[in-house]
Amino acid sequence: MTKKELRLRDDFYSFPTCLKCHKLYNKQEVEDYKENDINSVMKCRHVEFSNLATRRNRQCQTILSEQVLTIDRFKLKFKLVYPFAGIRQQLMAFYNRLNFKNFLRHWLNRTNSDEILSDIYDGQI
Repeated sequence: MTKKELRLRDDFYSFPTCLKCHKLYNKQEVEDYKENDINSVMKCRHVEFSNLATRRNRQCQTILSEQVLTIDRFKLKFKLVYPFAGIRQQLMAFYNRLNFKNFLRHWLNRTNSDEILSDIYDGQI
């Protein structure tokens, strides 16, 4: 309700993430996970350095979510979520800022001090 009134947009994709190895998973994959045709909590299946012949293929096995009881059913709550904004949304927000063209040349009007090495940005090393 408040988001609509303030016209706030949530353009983030959220990915459940392993607490131990930080592997990202699709949200739908974790929510729809089943063992023996029963909904259950998914564990991380990441194998570090899986191409090494000398290393045993041991999966991470960290729990990715927990079941939380709501009013009428159980719901999954992810242990860690990685929010990600797509590059298109980021560029659109960047280009649609007020006075965007003026900010492109803003660095030319900065004040330079003799004690600070700032000419490296101008290509005069």
